[in-house]
Amino acid sequence: MMEHPRVQYLLILLIGLFVNLLTSKKRVNIWNFLCAIALLINFIFILPLFIPPNQTSTQNLSTSAQTIRVIHATLDSKKPDVTKAIEYLNQQKTDILFLLEVTPQSLRQLKKGLTNYRLIAAQPKYTSHGIAWFVPQEKTKPIQLKTVGFISLPKDNHRPLLKAQIYYRGREIVLLCFHVISPRNAKTVAYQKVEFAALANWSQKILQNNKKDLIVIGDFNSTPWYQPFSQLLSKSGLVNSQRGFGIQTTWHSAFPPILRIPIDTCLHSKSLTTIRRFVGSNIGSDHLPLFVELKLGSRLKAKN
Repeated sequence: MMEHPRVQYLLILLIGLFVNLLTSKKRVNIWNFLCAIALLINFIFILPLFIPPNQTSTQNLSTSAQTIRVIHATLDSKKPDVTKAIEYLNQQKTDILFLLEVTPQSLRQLKKGLTNYRLIAAQPKYTSHGIAWFVPQEKTKPIQLKTVGFISLPKDNHRPLLKAQIYYRGREIVLLCFHVISPRNAKTVAYQKVEFAALANWSQKILQNNKKDLIVIGDFNSTPWYQPFSQLLSKSGLVNSQRGFGIQTTWHSAFPPILRIPIDTCLHSKSLTTIRRFVGSNIGSDHLPLFVELKLGSRLKAKN
């Protein structure tokens, strides 16, 4: 868990080094040397987020390129009133809306209040395990639903994950709304690694059919520089949408940006390219919503 606040470590080390350089009689000393080494280590972990992956340059993408827009928002299962989230989400334009920590009470409110969306599937829970999927009411960019259901990764996990297969703009896309256990202690940290390994294996199987695109989005309860998360990327063959867009912190919403960490994210197959990504405003949850827009190709015709 100590790996997560690397941005905060970087800030503290920068301040410490600056103060010591101003006050110390010796500019070169063991403290400054160790501080500079620690700064460099943290910087190396964070730097890749500012470097785009080796994919199609977003500068070469026309504004008319076919894209799919996805919003992920983690609500707060302990707060029954989701009015603030409804107000924000109704103002957004997206093709896919995934919600986590959906309770039976909040689902009723969401179905009534999200006037720009219609519910496709949901499994509300009184715990933080609830989940729901909405799509826009408008028909200008129709989604053809092939299958939708709930899976567990690994199979003995009690947290439902929403999996869907859709045809959209000539592409067959597999969607997964992912939610990982919070790393509260040694046991949950160990199980988080099991969940990441299960996702990596599942993603590999999906990507064996190179005619399908894959989008995995949700609350990973993990930062992108966390070693198990890095192992997930290398084993799954997925791309972190955060690459090239900076830190984009999402938790805790009550903290100033410099004290937050990025734990909500979107991973996708290499056949897709992230062209827009940003974190939304406070929706009354401890998480901030995540918006991702991905460029599509046109290699598979949709079925009638």
